Amino acid sequence: MILSLKTASFAANGKTLLGPISLDIPMDGITVVLGPNGAGKSLFLEMCHGLIPLSMGSLCWDGIPANHEKSSRGYIFQHRITLRQSVARNIALPLRAAKWPKAKQIARTKELLSLTQLSAKADEPAVVLSGGEAQRMALARAMAHHPKTILMDEPTSNLDPKATETFEMLIQDIADSGVSFLWATHNLAQAKRFAKHVLFISEGKIVEYAPADQFFNTPIHPTCQNFLRPPL
Repeated sequence: MILSLKTASFAANGKTLLGPISLDIPMDGITVVLGPNGAGKSLFLEMCHGLIPLSMGSLCWDGIPANHEKSSRGYIFQHRITLRQSVARNIALPLRAAKWPKAKQIARTKELLSLTQLSAKADEPAVVLSGGEAQRMALARAMAHHPKTILMDEPTSNLDPKATETFEMLIQDIADSGVSFLWATHNLAQAKRFAKHVLFISEGKIVEYAPADQFFNTPIHPTCQNFLRPPL
């Protein structure tokens, strides 16, 4: 997929919070979104998925405006979104909303439970899941429609090391199967392990977009250089 932004921006209360951004991003492998706190990473993902309206410009996935067609993408929020239903019904929510036939809903949900190592939790209330299990459930839900791309906003920020490792292994397996990721994280070590490309946001602007090796070894923009410089 190609994510194409043309003078795309988002403003609120008369203030431009993001953009304008003009950039074509081939979604290939894992693209990590980096930047300091408050830079606009979450807003950028929300804008890319069509969750907030553009104030100016256009934003398209393979030529289709982001707010017109979302089934080719999945989305994982930083904070869990859990219905007071079973794990299986939480995962099947997008399938019910799309009015899939019941038999296909059941079959796909079983596939997703297995994929995310949650088969044993299928009939349990989702609200009792651990943080790691809840994020795996969110991943399963994001995978419901066989997406080409998944957007993730700090999905491991509240997980312990073991849960993070399990989640990361699943992401790598899914990426290896051909699904691309747009992944916002504040974890530099994580970014170095997984990024194929890096997109760096500062003060609502994309200041650098580069292959991961180039970004981490020879960043061009002074803001990126300062961000990567080890603390004294």
